[in-house]
Amino acid sequence: MKKNLKKLGLIFTITASLVLTTGCGKKDEKVVEDMVSKYSGYCTLGEYKGIEYTEIKTVITEDDVQYQVDSLLDAHSTSTEVTSGVANDGDTVNIDFVGKVDGEEFAGGSTEGAGYELTLGSGMMIEGFEEQIMGHSVGETFDINVTFPEQYTEELAGKDAVFTITINAKIEKALPEYNDAFVAANTEYKTIAEYEEYLMTTMTENAAKGDEDQNKTAIMTALIDSTTINEYPQKDMQELIDDTVDQVEAEAASSGYELKDYVVGFYGMQSVEDFESYVAEVVKSYMTEKIVVCAVANAEKISVTDEEIAAYKKEMMETLGITDEATFNDSYSSEDVAYYTLAEKVVDFLLENATPVQATATDAAQ
Repeated sequence: MKKNLKKLGLIFTITASLVLTTGCGKKDEKVVEDMVSKYSGYCTLGEYKGIEYTEIKTVITEDDVQYQVDSLLDAHSTSTEVTSGVANDGDTVNIDFVGKVDGEEFAGGSTEGAGYELTLGSGMMIEGFEEQIMGHSVGETFDINVTFPEQYTEELAGKDAVFTITINAKIEKALPEYNDAFVAANTEYKTIAEYEEYLMTTMTENAAKGDEDQNKTAIMTALIDSTTINEYPQKDMQELIDDTVDQVEAEAASSGYELKDYVVGFYGMQSVEDFESYVAEVVKSYMTEKIVVCAVANAEKISVTDEEIAAYKKEMMETLGITDEATFNDSYSSEDVAYYTLAEKVVDFLLENATPVQATATDAAQ
């Protein structure tokens, strides 16, 4: 069986395949039945019907549609360098700069003459940097004084710096005319009306799916908080922890790294011990969710058929962009897919029986 920690992207913090007591040769329906029987007894289930949650409802507005239109126009815009004029708030400029702390240049503080495009007022640079460029003319070279924030790199945090700035040019962008001909040439639609109707429909559908996922997460979190885990399947958890660390160590070796260097560079951990602790916490979180899902499935006699599992597998492959079943099977076992199918069905049940106490409307453009 395969044992991978992976993002599911629905409501669970992680997914993983464990060594089950069922055996790989059984039908998927039997795998689910045995899984529910095994894990449901590890907890005292909290109240799972009528869970109160703050419902999220995203409202797609004409401003959201316009944002997408503007993005399309921007993608087909043309830029011209203007070598005169004054740099003002909102202008895009091409600059070169050399930064110094205590009179010495520091690593990464110079464009080295390569030029850098910056939209003034965008907030991309540290506080005060962009504001001090405004009002200067193209071709001018001048110094600005800034202070690096305390939450910065260890070498520069809180330090005063002087940047010598040269404004090479202003970048003027010309947008194409937004009309039916442009839409027909650059989208799958023939008219502005058709394109904007598509945008509104698609964005509304995507927002609704995102809202549902957030609402499910809120409900599942509330149920976990109200459930008492009496004990954990320690053997299963330790095996998953060990296998995960072994897998990462193999990845490190294949890239020519020692595990201790790999977890620092690729996972941002301070040590192997820290990484192992992180994996242990993730496994515990996953197992908590699995126990709760199985407990609800057991209480409500929720199960899944082989046909439902096959349909879910097909959907997963399409979502992940995997066309080859062997490639998919290298990452996900039949037990994985069976569990994901059951989990989705259980959480759908929880959502149907939950109680929204307040609708929080959000604007997608925010």
